[in-house]
Amino acid sequence: MGARMSALDWSATTVGDPSAWPEELTGAIVTMLASRAPIVVCWGPEHTAFYNDASRSVTGGEPGRPVAETWDVRALLDGVIANDASFASEDHPFTLDPIRDAEGRPAGVFCIITDKTAASGDLWEIVGRLRGLVDVASSLNAVPTTAEVLDVAARHVLALTSAGRVVVTAPEARAEQDGGATVPPSEPDVVLPLPSDSSPDDAGPPLGELRVWDGADGPAEPALLNQLARLIGLRLANARLYETEHRIASTLQHSLLPQSLPRVPGAIVASRYVPGSSEARVGGDWYDAIAAPDGELFLVIGDVVGKGVQAAAGMGQLRNALRAYVLEGFDCGAALTRLNRLVDTLGRRQFATVICVAFDPRTRRLRFSSAGHPSPIVVEGGKAGEFLYATAMGPPIGALGNVTYPTRERELSSGGRLLLYTDGLVEDRRQGIDTGLAELTADVARPTDHVEDLLDALLVKAARHARRDDIALLALEVTEPREFVLRLPADPSRLTVMRRRLEDFLTAHAVPDNDAFDLVVAVSEAAANAIEHPLDPDEPVIVVEASHTGDAVVVTIHDTGRWRPATDAGFRGRGLALIGALTELSVHRSPQGTAVTLRRPLNPA
Repeated sequence: MGARMSALDWSATTVGDPSAWPEELTGAIVTMLASRAPIVVCWGPEHTAFYNDASRSVTGGEPGRPVAETWDVRALLDGVIANDASFASEDHPFTLDPIRDAEGRPAGVFCIITDKTAASGDLWEIVGRLRGLVDVASSLNAVPTTAEVLDVAARHVLALTSAGRVVVTAPEARAEQDGGATVPPSEPDVVLPLPSDSSPDDAGPPLGELRVWDGADGPAEPALLNQLARLIGLRLANARLYETEHRIASTLQHSLLPQSLPRVPGAIVASRYVPGSSEARVGGDWYDAIAAPDGELFLVIGDVVGKGVQAAAGMGQLRNALRAYVLEGFDCGAALTRLNRLVDTLGRRQFATVICVAFDPRTRRLRFSSAGHPSPIVVEGGKAGEFLYATAMGPPIGALGNVTYPTRERELSSGGRLLLYTDGLVEDRRQGIDTGLAELTADVARPTDHVEDLLDALLVKAARHARRDDIALLALEVTEPREFVLRLPADPSRLTVMRRRLEDFLTAHAVPDNDAFDLVVAVSEAAANAIEHPLDPDEPVIVVEASHTGDAVVVTIHDTGRWRPATDAGFRGRGLALIGALTELSVHRSPQGTAVTLRRPLNPA
């Protein structure tokens, strides 16, 4: 029956394609196929039927058709759904149990066909066991990976059989549960293979083993263990398929994300990507940062609807197409308009939200357009965060065939920050999306030493609760194109911030690696001196100023105190010699403090 169901075109039935079936339906079908008892699963308003071999031999029904075409039981099925209650009667050779969806509402019926000639006690024992198997299947279907399947299986086998010990194994994975009985013998009492198919005739190599030791109440019933082994095997097969697809999708998605971000004078860009939690498949979130030939910096972030390989492949198509439009010279709105037309010609429905932002570091002009994506957040001048736009600028890509996306403009001030994100960052089952967005605007406005620190802080907060969706983040910090000024507490632990900021500046100006390395070493030593040597500073701070003059990089480090005399025991005297060996050094002392200036000439390219 499993092969017959696999060959059926379910998209032509009322339940639709199997890829869209809810977990509750899939779990019930797995239980049904694993059982040799006659079972029928009915789902949806039309009570579309699923049969196993045993039930089909009794009813003669065909899968995928309303059960009323074979049985005159629609009124009973409607009653189970309407009353959310089981049905059993001595006048009917079956029991009916509701199958509840993720919201706890009855959406289907699990029908166990019973033998009217069986004694009442035996009948209800069989029904109880099958209901237990339904619970096992539901629990197994809620976890995707091999390790999780084995762990859930071991716990449920122990609960159903009262075994002394249960061990479930698969290649490179193992789960064990101790029943608390007497110490088991070294060898299990029962060893069963975990088949990869519900039909013994079609079964391939076993996927693992179920090992059971007898408990205090004696051996577990062989028929029940066989049913459990078949059920676990089916779920293991699905887990292996899931893990294979997850690896493919994850590899594909990571290969399509940019390996590095462009560094341009006047802007610092940082990014993060975090896949969804283990209960979800890889999604279609992506980001991109593109340095255009005219000096503009394009930032793109998007989210393709769907999960798995298909979503990752769709993400790759959209990312590459949008990159091509940007490099051809189209502005943000025109690029999204062309992307939407492209999707309309691909032959299959594909939806994605996308935001495209262009930033000119020379003028600080920001141009942007959005296709249904959550608004980025802007923070300027120590103010609270605000949304870049308050109303939707256009529908998602692929939603409508003929859309013209507008481009809007605004300016950003020096030191301003812009955060682009996907909705996985703010989606939380415990609170509404509006609450999540309000918290995000406050979080982005909290001061951090570097834009990288901002992204790390956002992800730390997001990790506090379970997430089903991916998170993609892309942040921009506006700096001066030719210079920067950094004010830091006189604390050696803050030198890391100074080094990162200086490295960003030197990379953006394409300073050769050797020159950049020497400059970072020299400036770090000078900053350390400015922290260590001053006596009685007016302020416990240092100020670092850097500029690029075209043929040289000049860095000045200011403090607000007087330095210890060279004869002082606390004066080491080695720092200035090192700095002087790496740069052209000058020191200016005044009542206001000391300024150490380093100049590194740059060789012409």
